[in-house]
Amino acid sequence: MMLLLLVAPVFIYGFSLVAMRSLDAGNDTPRYVSTYNQLNGLSTSVSVGIRTYGNTEFLWWPLQSVIKPFLSPRGWLITNYLLVFYFVGMYYKKSARTLGVNAQVFALVFLTFFLIYSGNIMRQALAVPIGALGFWLFYQRRFLFASLAIAISIGLHWSCLVFLTAPALLLPFFNRDRVYLLIPLLSLALSILSSQIIGDLVNALGVAQISDKFNLYFSADHQSHIGAVWKTANFWICTLSSFTFLLVSKPSLHADKSIHIYSLLFLSLVLFGVNTADFSERYIPFLLLVLPLQIAAIINSVNAPAVIKSLAYFGFFLVLAGLVFFAESSQYTLGYTI
Repeated sequence: MMLLLLVAPVFIYGFSLVAMRSLDAGNDTPRYVSTYNQLNGLSTSVSVGIRTYGNTEFLWWPLQSVIKPFLSPRGWLITNYLLVFYFVGMYYKKSARTLGVNAQVFALVFLTFFLIYSGNIMRQALAVPIGALGFWLFYQRRFLFASLAIAISIGLHWSCLVFLTAPALLLPFFNRDRVYLLIPLLSLALSILSSQIIGDLVNALGVAQISDKFNLYFSADHQSHIGAVWKTANFWICTLSSFTFLLVSKPSLHADKSIHIYSLLFLSLVLFGVNTADFSERYIPFLLLVLPLQIAAIINSVNAPAVIKSLAYFGFFLVLAGLVFFAESSQYTLGYTI
């Protein structure tokens, strides 16, 4: 029933806005399409991506070059949407049961701004659920498949490098409930030193492509397209829901803490980078991915009739969907007008 009443309508809604968006919608889509059209084989795909689009990930454009002979630009956008929808659903199929949530609520992810990201930051929208799936697999001790999924996600988007912290997050230190509240607060306090700390980590990695990103985001004259990240609705939705989730859904009560650890990691990163808007915003899609799980856990913690809880849950996402749909940034990015 939920498949018919929720998943199918949301899929069609997202398909019409994202998969069928104009090829010149917003800032990113025409650049993606232009680069896709210039692909001429696997061996030159990375260099074409660097020259035309400007990204340096080692998997994204090679994979697109493989499918290019079979897909027009429109077919490519449709395929990308289908893949994002599939991998978000696959992540929920595996992880939602750890909180006792119906996996089909994954469709609600596409009522958040994650839908707009799917038609904007195409690489990251695909990389995030794949990396999240690998992160979950790691905590199930399925290390081979976890490593493969995380490696693929990194190859699609550099932001997924943070999934490599998974082994450190297995330490007994993370068995204490108060850690899940103190680390985000500490991250916020240390945000004034974020440029220095991240710069030292980037230098230690010694990866030229990541150094270039750091120099772009943290240069003194760089102006973010979103302004101050703490002034955006997505920032407050993600940080408040994540912190409340960690507060009311105590990790110690769950044998599988993977979603708690995931929320802790990305909440801390968003707060740590709050003074550098582009860095902080990079990790908001990671939190939007688990927003339906977090809200479900928060509402389930309230002592109220099941009907009231269901109405509050789905009502929240319907209101959010309306806000996202009517936002000027959404209309510009996906090329529609109200």
